[in-house]
Amino acid sequence: MPTVDTGEVKLFYDAQGEGTPIVFLHGFTLDHRMWRTQVEYFSPSYKTIAYDSRGHGKSSCTESNYARKDRVIDLRHFINKLDLEKFHLVGLSMGGATALGYAIDYPDSLLSLTLVDSAAGGFKPPQKYQDMRNLAQTLPLDEIKRRWKKSTLFYFANKSPELKAEMAEMMNIHCGNLWTDPNRGKYKDRDDVSLSKQVKLPTLICVGEKDKFFIPLAKTLHENIVNSELEIVPEVGHMLNMEAPDKFNRRLESFLKRVEADR
Repeated sequence: MPTVDTGEVKLFYDAQGEGTPIVFLHGFTLDHRMWRTQVEYFSPSYKTIAYDSRGHGKSSCTESNYARKDRVIDLRHFINKLDLEKFHLVGLSMGGATALGYAIDYPDSLLSLTLVDSAAGGFKPPQKYQDMRNLAQTLPLDEIKRRWKKSTLFYFANKSPELKAEMAEMMNIHCGNLWTDPNRGKYKDRDDVSLSKQVKLPTLICVGEKDKFFIPLAKTLHENIVNSELEIVPEVGHMLNMEAPDKFNRRLESFLKRVEADR
């Protein structure tokens, strides 16, 4: 099982293909498998790398240290261990927040940044995230996970049962310590929304038309990042790359090719 040992956690990853690296960062309670169709599409031309964040998938489940800054540090250790000098970085939701934080702190190692239905440090999460964190103080973890899956997957019940099942499988093995972290609520969250003005990298910002909560953030990040493009994809919700993989793959490919041509 391929893993990177950062000294604190072991991060499971999947790497396929050869060429310029693309690193994919998954969303909250999911894992590297959410990028399955992207790996299939891009690995013939790029080296695709998708890993499980701490507490997710097959990576270490630590008791604490689940702040955005911890994920950025994990990513930095991961990149150094794999000896990647320059790479494209793609993140969705929680993974987007990690990617943005990394781009602010370590821009020289990046060729481009792609934020998909992205969160960000300093941006208040949707109420359902806060509700689950509060309930974790009084309810068993299994019940928290059950309620989380029910509220999150409701959107996909009739729209795409196959996608619902695929996401549920990932959520089932999520360790849940992000909710029970004893330091939850005590982390100082840096305002990466404001700091995004420092990002000068070629940046693609994609968001689903139905992802109403994250559209305003996507527009703000587009305004702040001078070298950015904004794509609002019609008839798509929060899981853009899984709901509309063909549209997303073509859009990302076009962006990456232009970035490569301008190098």
